[in-house]
Amino acid sequence: MSQHNSPLRLSLVALMGGVLLAGTPAMTAQAQTTPTTLTVSFKEKDLWTVLNYVVQKGGYQLEGGEAVRQSSVAVTVDFDETTPEAALALLFKNTPFSYSLQGKQLRVMRNAAATPSTSAQTGATNATTAQQTAPQGLRGLVRDGAGHPVMSANVQLKGTTFVTMSQEDGTFVLPTTVKSGELLVSSIGYQSTTVKFVNGVVPRITLKEMATQLGEATVVAYGERNSRELVGAVSSIKADKLKDTPAPSVQNLLQGQLSGLAVTNVSGSPGGGGARINIRGISSLNTKGVNDGTPLFVIDGVPISNVSAEATGGINALAGLDPTTIESVEVLKDAASASLYGSRSGNGVVLITTKKGRLGRPEFGVTLSQSLSFLPTTPLQMRGNGERYVHNLLARHQRYGYYDYVTGNYVLPNGYGQSYGRSQFGDGAYDYFWGNGNVLGEDGTAPAAVQDSLNSFYNNDTNWWKYFFQIGKVTSGNFYARGGTDNARYLVSLGLYDETGIQINSGFQRLNFLTNLDLRLSPKLNFFARVNLSYAKQSAISGSSIQGLEVDPKQMPTVYPGAGSVAEQQTIQRIRDVRARNGMFNPRLTMGADYTFLPGLKFLTTASVDAYFSNNHIFRPSYLNTTTNLSSVESVRTMTAMMQWENTLTYKFTLKEKNNFELLGGFTTTYELADNLKGNASGGPTNKISEVGDGWPQGRDIEGRREYLQRVLTNREEQQMLSYLGRIAYNYDRRYLLEASVRYDGSSVFGRDVRWASFPSVAAGWAFSQEDFMRDIWYLSYGKFRASWGRSGQKFQEAYLAHGLMEESNIFMGEPGLQPSEMANSHLTWEKSDQYDLGLDLEFLNSRLKVRADYYYKHSHDLLMQVPTPGNFFISKNIWTNASAISNEGLELDVNASLYRTKEFSWDLGLNISRNWNKFLSSYDGKDLNDKVLGRPIYGIYTYHDEGIVQNESQIPYYYSQEGKRVPLSFGSLSHPLRPGGRKIADQNGDGIINSNDLYYAGSALPIAQGGITNTLSYKNFTLTLLTTYTIGQHMMNMVKGGAFLFNKKFGVVMNDFTKAKFWSKEGDRADYPSLEFADDGYVGQFDGEIDSNIENVSYLRLKQLTLSYTLPAKISKALRLTEGRIYFTGENLFLLTNYSGIDPEIVDPASGKDTGTMYPLNRQLTLGLNFKF
Repeated sequence: MSQHNSPLRLSLVALMGGVLLAGTPAMTAQAQTTPTTLTVSFKEKDLWTVLNYVVQKGGYQLEGGEAVRQSSVAVTVDFDETTPEAALALLFKNTPFSYSLQGKQLRVMRNAAATPSTSAQTGATNATTAQQTAPQGLRGLVRDGAGHPVMSANVQLKGTTFVTMSQEDGTFVLPTTVKSGELLVSSIGYQSTTVKFVNGVVPRITLKEMATQLGEATVVAYGERNSRELVGAVSSIKADKLKDTPAPSVQNLLQGQLSGLAVTNVSGSPGGGGARINIRGISSLNTKGVNDGTPLFVIDGVPISNVSAEATGGINALAGLDPTTIESVEVLKDAASASLYGSRSGNGVVLITTKKGRLGRPEFGVTLSQSLSFLPTTPLQMRGNGERYVHNLLARHQRYGYYDYVTGNYVLPNGYGQSYGRSQFGDGAYDYFWGNGNVLGEDGTAPAAVQDSLNSFYNNDTNWWKYFFQIGKVTSGNFYARGGTDNARYLVSLGLYDETGIQINSGFQRLNFLTNLDLRLSPKLNFFARVNLSYAKQSAISGSSIQGLEVDPKQMPTVYPGAGSVAEQQTIQRIRDVRARNGMFNPRLTMGADYTFLPGLKFLTTASVDAYFSNNHIFRPSYLNTTTNLSSVESVRTMTAMMQWENTLTYKFTLKEKNNFELLGGFTTTYELADNLKGNASGGPTNKISEVGDGWPQGRDIEGRREYLQRVLTNREEQQMLSYLGRIAYNYDRRYLLEASVRYDGSSVFGRDVRWASFPSVAAGWAFSQEDFMRDIWYLSYGKFRASWGRSGQKFQEAYLAHGLMEESNIFMGEPGLQPSEMANSHLTWEKSDQYDLGLDLEFLNSRLKVRADYYYKHSHDLLMQVPTPGNFFISKNIWTNASAISNEGLELDVNASLYRTKEFSWDLGLNISRNWNKFLSSYDGKDLNDKVLGRPIYGIYTYHDEGIVQNESQIPYYYSQEGKRVPLSFGSLSHPLRPGGRKIADQNGDGIINSNDLYYAGSALPIAQGGITNTLSYKNFTLTLLTTYTIGQHMMNMVKGGAFLFNKKFGVVMNDFTKAKFWSKEGDRADYPSLEFADDGYVGQFDGEIDSNIENVSYLRLKQLTLSYTLPAKISKALRLTEGRIYFTGENLFLLTNYSGIDPEIVDPASGKDTGTMYPLNRQLTLGLNFKF
C-alpha cells in the first residue's frame, strides 16, 4: 500500500575514479606486505620436502640442509594460518635436528645426542633419538617466566658452532668440554638472552616472552589485526568453542561466552528465534520499523539484511548459516571498533568469518549428531479434586455490587435476597452458583467438571503438560571438503539440521550449502567467491520471532480425562489440526577481487547479494474458528534483498623497521528492497482443503450486511545508501598505537537536508610492559592501556518514515479517498551514539593468565519517538521526531587462565562478567512516558503499589464522587469497593478508582550483572568442558503463582498450593491473601498477582553446557583411515540453581519483567555426536 518516489540515483563511477586517483602516497618508504602465513597440511612427508616449502615461503637462506636431505625422517604436520617462524618450530619439534634463525639466515644442525644410525630409524612426527649412553657435556635447564620448561630452545656456545636444542622437559646437553663461557639461548616467541657459566655450572636460564611474536589474528572492520595491535574493545571466540553443540543459530552458541554480549533465550521454540542479543546494554527504544535494538551482523565482510520477524515468518534470519561452518566470531563493542560501519553500527557489530579452503591434499570431514530433548520439569499444580475444591470455594465467595437506579447508590449484596432477580452478567453477585436467582444459560453456568463430582468422567488428575509436550529430537549433520594448491583453494560444505520441538506440532528444519573459493589468477591478482544457500522451514502457528505456547495448558481442567478420551482429542486438536508452514530461502552471494599494485598496496572490490524469500501459510479448520465457524487461510509472501558494491584501497608500509602504518580508503553503495504480499480467505468447501482456490467464496451476507471473506494487501519499499570511509593506523614497534577512522553516509530514507552524516572515531594504546622500566617485573608478560572515542549511528528500518505515507480512506461518490497514515518530517535524521571506552589488557606468567577489563559510557541521542501533534492534522495525532536519549554505562571483565598444565593433564578457566547501568535520559517534553521513567532503565516493571490488607473500616480511604457522595476506594468501578479484608492499593492519580492509570514504575527488570564461566579439563585423549551462565539481581514477577487463585470463570488449572495459602478472615489476621470475597477478577491487584510485593529479586546459575569428548588414538585413526576421529557427548540445560519461585527465570521477558507462563520453555537436551576427518 505504501507508495513513494524511487530512491535517488547516486553516481558511482566518478567516485570510484576519485578513490583510484588517490593512488599511491608519494613517500619514500620501505613498503612491506602483510606477514606471510602458511595454511597447508603434510602427511608422512619427508622432512626435506617440507623444509624446502617453508624456506621458499619464508624467503630464508638455508645452511646445513644436506643432513636433512640425507635423513629418512618423515613428518605429519598441519599449518593453519601459521607464520614461517612458527612453522619451523612445529616442523623440527621431536626430530633429531635443531636450527637457529638470525634474520633470514636459517641454519640447521643435527642434535648432539643424535647419531646417523638412530636418526635414520626415526619415522613420522614423533621421531625420537635412541641413546645407548647418556651424553657427556654441559647440562642446563631452560624455563619461561612462570617456571615452566621451554622445549626446542636453541642453545649455542658463544663463539663456536656447538649448538643443541632443549628437550620437552626443558633440559639440554651441549657437547663441549669448555668449563667457562657464555651461552646464547633463543626460542620462537621469546627474547634471546646470554647466560654466563663458570666451572661447568650453568645457572637457571629464564626466557622472557617476546611481545611482538605473540597475540592472535583478530578480524576487525575492513581488515585483520594482531590482538597486540588492537586499540578498541573487541571480543573474539574461535570455532573450537562453538563445536559439539547442534544449534539452529550462532546466537544460541554465544551465550555466556563474551563479556558485554548479553544473549537471553526468552523462548525455547525450535529455530532459535527466541534469542535476544544486546551489546553493551539497550541503546534504542526498540520500536518496530525504526530500531529494534539488534546489532549489525557481518558475514565474511558483508553486512546482512536487517530482516524483521514478519518478513521471515518468525524464522531467525541467522538460521540460514550453519554454525559448524563458522571459523570465528568477533564482537565490536565500542564505537572506535564499529564506527567504520557507520549508520548501521549503533547497536554494536558482530563479525562472523566462515571457514576457507587450505593448501595441501584434500581434507574431508563429517560431523553427525543425534539429540533427545525434553521438558525439564512441569510447574506446580493443584489438580483433580483439589482443583475442583478451589474453584467451588472461589465461586461461592464471589461478591461485587450493582448500581441501584432508585437510590442512585452502589449496593453490595449481603445475601442471596439482595441480588435476586438481577442480571447474572455484571449486575452484582453473591455466590456465582446462585446466579442472582436466574436459570443459568449455557454462557453463564460453570462447567460440569466443577459441579459434577459423581461423574467418573470428571474425576481425574490429568497433567496436561505431559500431553502438550513430547520428547523432542534433533538430527544434525555436516559434510565438508577442502583443499587446494598455490593457485586455487576451495571449501564445500553441506549441512542438515532437523529438530522436532518438545511442544507437539512444533519443529524446525534447515538445509544449507556453502562454498568458498579463492583463486590466484596472477602474482598480483586474486579472485574469491562466497556462496551460501539455505532453506529453513519452521512449524509454528504464530509468525512472531519470540514464540510462546500455541495452546496454554493452564486453561484445561485437570479433572478431565487424558489418554484416549474425547477431552484429549478436542484439546490436542487445537494444536495438531492447525496446519502451519513457515519457509525461508536465503541465497547469499559474494564475489570479489584484489589487486596488489605495489608491495603493501592493495585494491579490493566486492559485490554481494543477500536475499530472503519467505512464506508463512496458516490454515485453521472451521471447528477451531469459533467466531465465524469457517475454515480460514492466512498467507504472507515476502522478498527482502540487499545488494552492495564496495571498493577499498589499503596501503601497509613500515618506516625504519618499527614505524608501522596502515592507510585505508573506500566507498560503498547499498540498495535494499522489500516486497510483501499478504492475503487471507475464509469459507473453504471442506476442512481437508488448506489452499485457496477459485471456488472459495468472495463474501457472504449476514443479516443484510455484506461480509467480505477474501482480502489481499501488497507493499514495496526501496532505499539506497552511499558511504565513504577511511582509516589510518600507526604503531611504533607495537608499543605506541594510534588509530583514527571516519565514515560518511548518505541515505535516501532521510530528508534532503539531513541525508548525510559523519561517524568518526579515534583510539590510542600504550603497551607499557615493553618499556625498559617494566622489564624487571618478570611475572608480567604483557600490559596495555587502551582509550577510544567514537560515534556510531542507526538509520531507521522503514524506507519512507520521514517522507510520509498515505493510505486508503473513506469512499466518496464511489471513489476511495486517501489520508496520511504517517506524517512526513523532512528533518527526521539519524539516531546517534557517542561512546567512550577505557581498557586495560594484562597477561601474567608467560601469558598463562590473561585479564581484560573495560569501562565504557555510551550516550545514544536523537532517538526516534512519536510525539503528539498540537491538534488533529489530517486525522493524524502523532508525528515521528528525534526527541529522546538513552545512556549505557558499564564495566566488563574477562579472565582466561591456564590453571594447570602437564604433559597429560590440563585445566583452563574462562570467566566473564558484565555490569551495565541503563538510563532513559530525555523525552520530547522532558516528562515521563507511559512506559518509561526519566533517569531509570527503559525496561521496568509496572505494577500496583501494595499498602497492605485493610484490617478495619478506619483504614479505608474515602472520596467524593461527581454527585458529591462519599464513596470508598474502589477497583475498576464503584461496584468493586474496598472493605476490611481487602488489599489497599496506592491510588497514584487520586481519582478514587484503581485501574491501569495507577500502575507505577516499581523497579528495573534488567539484571545487575551477568556472565559466564567455562572450565576445560583435558586428560590424555579425554576433554571435559563445562559452560555455566549466571545472572545476578534481576527483578521479576511470577504472575502464574501470584494469580493462581484469581476467580476469572475459566476454571482451569490451579497453579499454586491452596493448602499452604493463608487468607484473611477476621481483623488481626496476618494473611498472604485478602479475603476470598476479593477473588473476583474485577478486584484489581487483589488476587491477580499484580502488586509490587510479588516482585522477586532473582539470581540464577545454569549449567548451560557439559561436553565430554574423546579423541581416537593415532593408531586407531590410522587403522580406520582417518586423520582425526572424535566422539562426544553434550548435555544442555542440565542444571539450574535459582531462588526464583517459577519454572525458569531466563524465559521471563525483561521488557516487562512478568512471567505469564505462556512462553515456550527451554528444553533439556542430550546429544551424542561423531566428528571424523579423513
